[in-house]
Amino acid sequence: MSTHPNFCPACGASLVDAFQGEDTLIGRTLAGDYYIESLLGEGAMGRVYQAQHIKLKKKVALKILHSNLVADKTVSKRFEREAHAASRLNHPNCITMFGFGEEDNGAILWMAMEFVQGRDLGTIIAEDAPLDVRRIIRIVGQVCEALDEAHSAKVVHRDLKPANIVCFDHRNKLDIVKVLDFGIAKIIDPDEDYQPLTREGIVCGTPAYMSPEQVQGLELDARSDLFSLGIILYQTLTGQLPFFAESAVEVATKIVIETPKPPSSVRSDWSYPPELEQITLRLLAKKKEDRFHNAMAVKEALDQCLYVMQMRQDASLDMRPDEVAELLSDVDAPIDGAETLRFTSKDVSRAMNAEAKAQGLSGQPRAPHHPDMTQPVQRQGQRAAPRKKSNASSLIILLLLAILAGGGYYAYINNLLP
Repeated sequence: MSTHPNFCPACGASLVDAFQGEDTLIGRTLAGDYYIESLLGEGAMGRVYQAQHIKLKKKVALKILHSNLVADKTVSKRFEREAHAASRLNHPNCITMFGFGEEDNGAILWMAMEFVQGRDLGTIIAEDAPLDVRRIIRIVGQVCEALDEAHSAKVVHRDLKPANIVCFDHRNKLDIVKVLDFGIAKIIDPDEDYQPLTREGIVCGTPAYMSPEQVQGLELDARSDLFSLGIILYQTLTGQLPFFAESAVEVATKIVIETPKPPSSVRSDWSYPPELEQITLRLLAKKKEDRFHNAMAVKEALDQCLYVMQMRQDASLDMRPDEVAELLSDVDAPIDGAETLRFTSKDVSRAMNAEAKAQGLSGQPRAPHHPDMTQPVQRQGQRAAPRKKSNASSLIILLLLAILAGGGYYAYINNLLP
């Protein structure tokens, strides 16, 4: 049996060789306005090109349906539905649609949209992980804004995944988000010309990012997208998918029946605040009624998480998740998300002495005294673990973290959400 899945977890495409041949579209001009310069990427339904709007001298992204799919009325209608769904949206975090049309007597179907030069979230996770807490909240918060815009326009994305979330920097703003690819979006307030494009019970979407109701072919609403967002957030916190198997069928089964492990138990070498884990697990609730009510409720929870961390001067705001995990592995007692880590004046003094010895310096630096921070932390209902001797490097880290925390030489890592 193969040890590799037979589909791509990122996009859901079959892992077979893509079509290799001469691209006759490069160098063509469509609709008299769009000159095709180069190929940007290819998906299951079509190819995306970089093009130039001749009159405006502006770069655009041109999506063209695969020629072998044009004759399929369902697929061509779905392609048109994507343009229709995207045209409803008017938000900085949603891709802007410029136009839609056909060429060569219907042999070519195309849509022109905003050109975004950046990295998709899947690439960011692969290249930059572990992401710091502020960055995660900044990115996911913008995705929530985009989803709120779509859901307010009665559009359910149905294929939310890292590959459809693109981030770029602009001037002094980092990680500006664009949510794109509404190719299988569902419009839930259809007008009188609306025709369903999927039969009842037929499943559409990327297997690894589907909601339980989507897997089962049930009626979908905006909370299906929130489950997909939970999978994305879980992947961001762990670098892994919560439901993974060798085939799409096995993945779908796990999505319906398996409870995901908490991110903190999956990736012990990364440490994130417990509030972020709670948000993730609530998004992954099997019953949609147990999830957040809407995308803005998720954003408010993320903002509250950041606020609570700032109030308790959480170390996670100033250190990388792997650095925090390394620090917690060296402290005198095990630390859980529901506990508080405090630095005493004695800890700071020991750290300063250890640093002085390491550099061959003399003298005993005296640390400021903070009487409120002198009580040891003990887990409720449990005896404190025996203290162990910290080495010099971990003590120096304690000192640096204490300085980052400021004022009282302490950092809180405490679960404040119910």
